[in-house]
Amino acid sequence: MDAMGHQFLTIASVAGRICVGLVFLLAAAQKMHHWRVLSGVIGNYRLLPRWAVAPASALLPPLEMTIAILLLGGLAMRWTGVASIILLALFATAMAINLKRGRDQIDCGCGQSFLKQSLRWTLVARNAVLAALLLPPLVVTGPVTLDIAMAGASAGLAFFLLYLLFNTLAALPRPDLRGHRFA
Repeated sequence: MDAMGHQFLTIASVAGRICVGLVFLLAAAQKMHHWRVLSGVIGNYRLLPRWAVAPASALLPPLEMTIAILLLGGLAMRWTGVASIILLALFATAMAINLKRGRDQIDCGCGQSFLKQSLRWTLVARNAVLAALLLPPLVVTGPVTLDIAMAGASAGLAFFLLYLLFNTLAALPRPDLRGHRFA
């Protein structure tokens, strides 16, 4: 790989870590803040036995917080990247199973309680995109210069802001246009 390609991949690596790290940080903070309803949200997916819902709801926020700190700090990159991808895939799979079951009216539990979102295939795709952002950190190794770290951090923050924007837009109520005629 040429120097410019390696530089781009390194910036993408930092950007992916920062973006997904911030997503996990926000999700963990929201789940910790609204911990009383988390077991209901997890139980509503109807994928775990009842006895496993409480432990899962107790473990999920600290797990997300740990992953966020490791991603944002650039620590244990291969392990953290793989763990993050697996967690995002589990969330996407849980959503997809419920969508296949026709259970699209349950809250996704994505962490932003003020933006409750019903399950949709776009949320499954969103998790796939977040997981894809973590692929460059799996292959980039070696030291990162300050200028590349700053460019990657800026791009990661920009991706995170876009994530927040798209989540907000997706959570807005949609008008029911059935029966309306357009000229």
